[in-house]
Amino acid sequence: METSTPFLALALLSLAFAGCSSITDLGVIEIAPNAPRHVKIGGADWTFTEWRDASGKQKIFAESAGRKVTQKDIGTSSVSPDAMIGSTIKEAIDLTDVPTGREVTGYFGGTLARYTLKHDDGN
Repeated sequence: METSTPFLALALLSLAFAGCSSITDLGVIEIAPNAPRHVKIGGADWTFTEWRDASGKQKIFAESAGRKVTQKDIGTSSVSPDAMIGSTIKEAIDLTDVPTGREVTGYFGGTLARYTLKHDDGN
């Protein structure tokens, strides 16, 4: 089984800070090719999408519908220091290397979340 060293480091770092902030529990997010899943995380709606690229490699992305920049975002450096409070930001996160069937922790727009990606293979 392959592991993603940067992802594991991020997950461990996230867990280290888990005691310092609350974690939103998203539970299981079922993903299926070309069937977007919408999930509310923090103050934004996120769309999880799975598809295959031209070479046949599976890709998974989460994209936000947009959220407003807050003072907390600027204070924690989760946005550019040039960002204006109240402006809308959209984000995209590549989840291609996130393991499926295992609970993981990561940030979505400044919100720490715990979730499990599960492939919905139609069976």
